[in-house]
This record gives sequence, structure tokens and C-alpha cells, in this order.
Amino acid sequence: MLNNLSEQIRDCYRHAQDCARKAAEETDSNLKQDFLELEESWLCLARSFKFNERLGDSSDLDPRKSYEFVQSLESFVLDAYRRKIEGE
Repeated sequence: MLNNLSEQIRDCYRHAQDCARKAAEETDSNLKQDFLELEESWLCLARSFKFNERLGDSSDLDPRKSYEFVQSLESFVLDAYRRKIEGE
């Protein structure tokens, strides 16, 4: 897990960009929509990290839990994407 919030924000934007690229390349409408939703989740999470960073340590908000959840969702979609590519 990334420790620095700024590093986490950059990582969220990197994931969002990757999802946008995969959505643009995808021909399956369901997978395309999944990637677009994941992109939005990563962007929302980046905003959450930015908000938390501005609040400082005084906040009880913990976007790291959301980060782990979005990562697991992305993993699920990527598994479906790989299965499609491999023709399963």
C-alpha cells in the first residue's frame, strides 16, 4: 500500500487513465461500461484523497479503505477482460 497521499492520488489518476484507455479500445459494451465506471471510481477516489489531504490528520475519513475496494473491483473487471481476450 502506498503511504504518501500525494503518491496515492497520482496512482489513482494512473489507474483512471488506464481504465479510460481500455474503455476506448473495448468493443464489448458491458466491459466498456465497466471500465468507464472504474475510471470514474478512480477519479472520485483521487478527489477523496485530495480532500483528506487538505483536512490533514484531524479527519476520521480513510480513503485507503476505498482504495483497496476499488482495486478489488478493477481486478474483477480485468479478470473478465482477460477471459474475453483469451476466448474463454
